[in-house]
Amino acid sequence: MKRTSVSMLIGLTLLGMSCSRKANHGTNTQKPDDGPELPVFKTTLVAQDTLLDQTDTLLYYQRSACFGFCPTFHYTVFANGVVRYDGLQHIEPVGQYFALATDAWWDEVKQQINKSHFFDLKDLYPVEPELYIPDLPNTVLIVKEFGLRKKVIDNHHAPKALKDFEIFLEDHFRKLNFVNHWD
Repeated sequence: MKRTSVSMLIGLTLLGMSCSRKANHGTNTQKPDDGPELPVFKTTLVAQDTLLDQTDTLLYYQRSACFGFCPTFHYTVFANGVVRYDGLQHIEPVGQYFALATDAWWDEVKQQINKSHFFDLKDLYPVEPELYIPDLPNTVLIVKEFGLRKKVIDNHHAPKALKDFEIFLEDHFRKLNFVNHWD
């Protein structure tokens, strides 16, 4: 008898829940919420935003050292829009600085990624390993976009599209307002 009462109670509860739902016969005019377009970058920068251990990287751009006085630095663009610059040697400024990228700034980068056909490039230039020159600085680019992640190293003899992309990035990073202190 107890089992029958419990079964009836469950049945009535389910019936009540199903009857309380409004029938939707294609009359819903609300658009499903797809959420905001990604990336949605931060709009203000505070000191705690520089703790980036668990934040994915969208772009990494590095100029490595050489056997001379080559500028050595790297930029990292994180998924929240925080950009970190590390000036290492033979460059001004030296040290670690932070800035915020905007969605518009990142859209321009994505246009250049497409224009350079970045994901079609070789992983290493020069393509022939015997032509690699250890004395030269390397430009290292890692890009995550369009569901892909790719790393390209340019020692020398890279195609014009890659060189143009490198020049664009260096100029584009200079547009950001980097700080290394918090008021």
